[in-house]
Amino acid sequence: FTCTIFLHASEVTLNEILQKVENEHPMSKSIEAYKNAYTSQNRALLSNEAVILSIESAYAKPNIDKSKYEYAVGIEQNIVNPVVKRSMAKSASYINEAEVLEQKENFLILKNSISFLYHENCLDIKDEEEYKKSLLAFEELYKKKAKAYKYAEISKKELLQLQIELKRQKNEYKRYLNRVKISRENLESKTILPFLKEKTLSCMDIKPITKDFSFEKMKDSLYEQSLNKKIQSTQSDFERYDSLFDSFTLSASYQNEIDTDRFTFGLSIPLNFTSSYNEQSQAASLYKKSALEYEKEEFVLKKASDIKLLRQELIQSFEDIELSLSMLKQYEDELLPLVERGYRLGEDSAIEYLLTRRELLNLNKELTKQRKEYYKTLFELYRVTQIKD
Repeated sequence: FTCTIFLHASEVTLNEILQKVENEHPMSKSIEAYKNAYTSQNRALLSNEAVILSIESAYAKPNIDKSKYEYAVGIEQNIVNPVVKRSMAKSASYINEAEVLEQKENFLILKNSISFLYHENCLDIKDEEEYKKSLLAFEELYKKKAKAYKYAEISKKELLQLQIELKRQKNEYKRYLNRVKISRENLESKTILPFLKEKTLSCMDIKPITKDFSFEKMKDSLYEQSLNKKIQSTQSDFERYDSLFDSFTLSASYQNEIDTDRFTFGLSIPLNFTSSYNEQSQAASLYKKSALEYEKEEFVLKKASDIKLLRQELIQSFEDIELSLSMLKQYEDELLPLVERGYRLGEDSAIEYLLTRRELLNLNKELTKQRKEYYKTLFELYRVTQIKD
């Protein structure tokens, strides 16, 4: 179905909204900022440690006749094992990439939520327009019946029944207007972008309701990709602890003493084989890798189950909508004309006519509810499969 809006404000499509969100939403900007931060962090991990400069001074007086100022100048640098440094940098890089992927998944959830709210507001607008047409038609009928009452063509009872129904429908129309307002505010609150307040929704681009869905072979979801990165990180951690030494320190100094000039050079290397720290750290990396692989296995199985369930729900929603449309058509094309004709001819009572109209309005309301449920399921399916809608 289509939803036509006659307003002076410019229209905006769903794709335009999503593109604006992609470019300007704080979450999108946050993701880019984190990516830049992680890039700088990775470069920092690959850089060399700073050289340490040490200066010492002392006043020495070994005996009464001899005294002198002494001093020492030295430099020292810790040099990380290149293999260890690369492993540490790779591990950190994989973790950072995993975090960005998780942020992208949250952003995808946001965009799917915006897509659903767009469809919901369009459905509410269409519902309000249809109800307004029905209300205007009923107001015209009431005016005719009020005139007929003046000429004693209908009873006071019948006029009161119509009058009460008109009040009820006017009050119900306020509910429709309020639903449009609320769903619009929900959409605006999700986008949190001021430009949308000045726009009306096109609603010409809402997705058709269909029963058939064919998806291309799905690649790993963003969350699965995130788990893959974390698994790669644990592998890098394992390699990082598979070394004889993590780093070594080089030092050189010059010491000026009373009777001596001394030059010293030093090399210090921590020997990993003298401690079980690296061995236990490797074991921890393997256990963590296994835990992540089991987590991914569980996620993949759950995803397959969710997709199957959502597709079944989508098919059920489609069938419910088709049934409602069929009933609605029968009401509009067959039953309502019969009841209206019978009412005009005096064969049917006002109550019977009013109940038939009310049932027709309820069917429309139920149809809108079913359509909303369909789109809610559809965009949840998009989220799980992470295909582009």
